[in-house]
Amino acid sequence: MALWLIAVLLLFSGCARQGNPVDGGGDDGAEGLRLVETFHITGYAEDIDIGGGIGIVAASQGGMVILDMTDPAAPDYLGTGITSFRAEACAYAPDDSLAFLTEGTRGTHVFDISDPANPLNFDSLQCTRARDVAVVEVAAGALYHFFVADGEGGFRAAKLEYIEQFDLWFVTQLDHEYPAGSARGVFVQGDLALLAMEQVGLAIYDVSNAGDVVALGTVDTPGEARAVTAAGDYAYIADWRAGLQVIDISNPLAPEVVASAATPELSAGIDYHDGKVYVADHTGGLRVFDVTDPTNPVEWGYYDTPYANNVLVTDEYVYVADRDLGVVILEEE
Repeated sequence: MALWLIAVLLLFSGCARQGNPVDGGGDDGAEGLRLVETFHITGYAEDIDIGGGIGIVAASQGGMVILDMTDPAAPDYLGTGITSFRAEACAYAPDDSLAFLTEGTRGTHVFDISDPANPLNFDSLQCTRARDVAVVEVAAGALYHFFVADGEGGFRAAKLEYIEQFDLWFVTQLDHEYPAGSARGVFVQGDLALLAMEQVGLAIYDVSNAGDVVALGTVDTPGEARAVTAAGDYAYIADWRAGLQVIDISNPLAPEVVASAATPELSAGIDYHDGKVYVADHTGGLRVFDVTDPTNPVEWGYYDTPYANNVLVTDEYVYVADRDLGVVILEEE
């Protein structure tokens, strides 16, 4: 067989027909979690967000895939937002049907998906290498703040504002900070923005005034901080080869690593829900830790998927963005 044909087959071996359910994991590859459904998409699932029965998936070269998630046991394909590069991360504001999508050197895009079959990319924020985005609704129908982890371009704060006389939404950058390192993940809790800064660890910013962001404290982590979430006085880092790191942020001027837990592979995505931390661990699948005592994380369960990139947890379901399987929907046993 010609070498070029082999290369093409390898490239597309991880892609399946859109909407084609496939099996993933199994009883011998799970503890504490069971499979509800899998849903393949075109492209590689990098990130997922869900609200109001709608799911959006950053699907790498497949753009932004929009799903009907009204019944998580029977997801359905609705439409695709076309991108010119790799869609890496996403966030959804359901009150105004607004989807935010990072696309590396192409910036951060805002889509109107009120008609999911015909999503409209109507504005964008220029970035160096947009890797992640967090969105805060300031006033539904009028104003959103969003914050971008911009790789070597640092940390950007922006607003999306509705201008009534034009009947249009407009993006405006509000502030731009240049921390050391490469900004990979971002999470906003109250007035604090937490930045996973790869080799530099965690950086914390006061974003109470999004137009005048203030740098607070930083703390190094033993690995490469790829993603971050938080609950109360603690932040949780997916720290690549160093697994899960727990950081006390009660004093944001002097954050401190207080605990860690190993994972089998490369921790890349993370979410917190109801006393547990969920870590997307690439070929290690999904790993779940009980952090009722944050200073002593204990592995609670796991579910094997081929290549878990990110995870989103709601009251009833766990959604894994898996590079090979697409969207994997789980529930706790």
